[in-house]
Amino acid sequence: MAEQAPLLDVRDVSVRFGGITALAGVDLTVADGEICGLIGPNGAGKTTLLNVLSRVYPAGTGTATLAGRDLLGLPPHRISTAGIARTFQNLALFPTLTVLENVMVGAHTACRGNWLTSLVPGYAARSERRATAEALRVLDLLGLADVALHKVTDLPYGTMKRVELARALVARPRLLLLDEPAGGLNHDEVDRLGELILRVRDRFGVAVLLVEHHMRLVMGISDKVVVLASGRRLAAGTPAEVQRDPEVIAAYLGSRR
Repeated sequence: MAEQAPLLDVRDVSVRFGGITALAGVDLTVADGEICGLIGPNGAGKTTLLNVLSRVYPAGTGTATLAGRDLLGLPPHRISTAGIARTFQNLALFPTLTVLENVMVGAHTACRGNWLTSLVPGYAARSERRATAEALRVLDLLGLADVALHKVTDLPYGTMKRVELARALVARPRLLLLDEPAGGLNHDEVDRLGELILRVRDRFGVAVLLVEHHMRLVMGISDKVVVLASGRRLAAGTPAEVQRDPEVIAAYLGSRR
């Protein structure tokens, strides 16, 4: 039987900023429904790769496809409809909006409207009702239904992180890019986050590319781990294989004395 093609297929991607090489010929694959941890020291190129995949940065060389569809030729506003959603290192919520309103922003790609549909009586109202229902469904699944009408700025930091995740999920992505979701969380919150990411993968059938410095989280929930160092892929394998790799230990995890 032929091996199934990966959902995300990144080949030989390079990015330069002036004289600085941020990524140098990086290869990476993520299978359907897989959680892939992406680790490496500060400046290794992890967030740069996420920015390439979400079309924030252009790639100098290489290819990236999602389910066979070219990503690097898409404009940034088409990435969501291609099947990718993401969260950010720093919260990117709208502080004056409620939780529900913030999450509904992520449903805009499902609201198919144009000048012609705007002439159809009731179309906009029906579209908004569908977006509201989907946002409420996701909030309920993430345990956020009771704060749906709260302003996001009134909520604890860990809860706001879940709101941002809900906004990404309401877009119904096939691939979820998580950029340091454990940043600013305490140990108990990190444990709950790991359980949540696993539940999201299983409930929504979404693949996850997880950039994170919290090693216990990455190694505990990832099916595969890819290590970057100085913009290059240093290693890839199961969490156990990566933790035993001498180059990874020296470059990132630290050598035992």
